[in-house]
Amino acid sequence: MKINTAQFLLKIFICLVPLFSNAQIKINELYLQSGAFFNQSRGNLADFQTLAPQSSILQQDLSLYQNYPMYNFNLPGQAQTLSLGLQLAKLPNATLRVGLTHVNQGSALSYGGSYTESFTVDTLTSSQTGEQFLVDSFSTHSYNARYSQEQLRLDASLIFRLNGEKRWSLYGGVGANIGMSYNCQTTVHQSVSPYGDSQFYGLFNDYIMYSDGVHQHETFENKGGIGVGIYAPLGLDFQVGKNRAFWKPFHLYVEMRPGLNITQISGLGTSFSAGGFSNFGLRVKFN
Repeated sequence: MKINTAQFLLKIFICLVPLFSNAQIKINELYLQSGAFFNQSRGNLADFQTLAPQSSILQQDLSLYQNYPMYNFNLPGQAQTLSLGLQLAKLPNATLRVGLTHVNQGSALSYGGSYTESFTVDTLTSSQTGEQFLVDSFSTHSYNARYSQEQLRLDASLIFRLNGEKRWSLYGGVGANIGMSYNCQTTVHQSVSPYGDSQFYGLFNDYIMYSDGVHQHETFENKGGIGVGIYAPLGLDFQVGKNRAFWKPFHLYVEMRPGLNITQISGLGTSFSAGGFSNFGLRVKFN
């Protein structure tokens, strides 16, 4: 299903304007958080042939390759958010967080496959009986493609705290963000490894180890797109100090953000996927 992302977001903004246009706002918190980003979006061969039309690897006959699972999980530290906490006169029991989020998606889309080829490398002949024995070996053929990007998003969330005055507290709410992609590129790698000793392509979608063999690597630049997220923040907050005035304003927290991601990749259109953030952060209260 195709959507006009700009019109969709404009309608949301118009609906929210009356809620905050007459509100009395007080800035009373600062949030710093860093974490990991994950999603369930997976590409296919046609997607990467569109993203990298000049790839000699992807123009080959790849019918022998069996697809293998690719995991889109970006390492901790690849998502950072800086936000201000706003107290609204009309919602005294809630906090509106507004800020910027930077996401480094090392594997926004991924796809790959492999197959094993067996062959005879030598023939041994018995000196006593003359009987011949075939010595077989095998090699692994594999390829993988990955689309990566960075995004800078405007982020806003409305949260409500349970036992907010206690040292330990829980909170939850709703949130959304929108931003633009940059530094977008597609990388394609192909290898033929002897004795089945292929390169390791693991959980974090990176080339951890290369074996002996034949390798070919290609990189292509892509245009940017738009990213939108709708999520439900769920967190646990800990106040560092209860007695000393210096430590009282400081809080440490962990937060999960399960939600829905809307991604517009140039040339591929708009896609929807489940995903979210896992964050560790510092909250500083001004009063």
